[in-house]
Amino acid sequence: VQYGSQAFRGMNASTPVLLVLVALWYGSSAACTTTSKQLLALLSPQHCALQLTSVQFGVAMLAAAVVSFCSGKMPLLPYCVWPLAGAIALSYTAGFVLLNLSLLYIHASLAETVRGLEPLCSAAIACALGVRGGRLSARALLALVALVVGGTLSALSQPASERSEGFYLGLLLANGANLAFAFRGTLTTAAQDLLAAENERPLDANAIFLYQHAMGFAATVLLSVGAGGYPSRLVSGESREVVMLLASSASAFFAYNRLSLAVLLRLNAVSHSVCNALRRAVTVAAATLIFGNAVTLLSLTAIGLVVGGSGGYALAVAADKAAAARGKEARARISAYPSETEEDDPARARTPSPSKDEAPLLPAKEPA
Repeated sequence: VQYGSQAFRGMNASTPVLLVLVALWYGSSAACTTTSKQLLALLSPQHCALQLTSVQFGVAMLAAAVVSFCSGKMPLLPYCVWPLAGAIALSYTAGFVLLNLSLLYIHASLAETVRGLEPLCSAAIACALGVRGGRLSARALLALVALVVGGTLSALSQPASERSEGFYLGLLLANGANLAFAFRGTLTTAAQDLLAAENERPLDANAIFLYQHAMGFAATVLLSVGAGGYPSRLVSGESREVVMLLASSASAFFAYNRLSLAVLLRLNAVSHSVCNALRRAVTVAAATLIFGNAVTLLSLTAIGLVVGGSGGYALAVAADKAAAARGKEARARISAYPSETEEDDPARARTPSPSKDEAPLLPAKEPA
């Protein structure tokens, strides 16, 4: 409770606007996931996940460019982070390609539940590479254990009758998306550290949003053409249902990601992570209602563990960072002002230190 209250400490400023943004973020996320699943199912047996991703990225790129033009601020990235920005864009793009591919084989609700396991991948990468955030406390480990148990129960809760032929492939693809998004987070941290070392301004969120969708659009178009092009049913406009679902999925994709950024700019990272965990619960609930998936006590328990573990991990990591910062500040204070520590500790202040010319006092020898 203490960490939760600290996480949401900055919500007093323009709280009504923030609540509206969060509600729109949740709604667009649910719309993006469900319409993408409906569109891919409608176009089956053709696999159009890659082509769908390219359309989503193209719409997001154009919309972001229009927003930047209307605001009169063209976001720019310093030259020193261009290679890292390219890697961030590719990992981000791979994450959404794999996520859309997973929707071909598993329910949208299960795909979103599995997406909640991303902190596991983030922690594994940080520990393996020894980067910032690689040391975990007992609280963070407990949250990760909850995620593992929740993810396992989520897979087991799916009735055998509802498991498609590629069920386990879908689970693998969804976890591959988690790995890609976790790499994106690690690369973003590396870019921020590089900018700080070069005394450059911090990484601009609007700039990275525009460029990662532009690079991702170019990559997915090339891959789509190499994979056989765009199916006529997807681009011909003959089917009004396909057109409506494609437009809804692409516009919801932009809104969902842009609103996530808007909320992040108004909250700290911990509050955003907690809100993101709750967003998954809303998206899972919406997908379950729309597609009529079976709801059991086991599946509800799994969703609760994943959502709670994801939010708990964010809070635990934040608490660990705050404790480390306080310890570092205390050590710096002791080093800079050693006299203050003597005033705080009377026993230490009363104990005389031997001078340079005096021999240290030794305890009296007991008689034999």
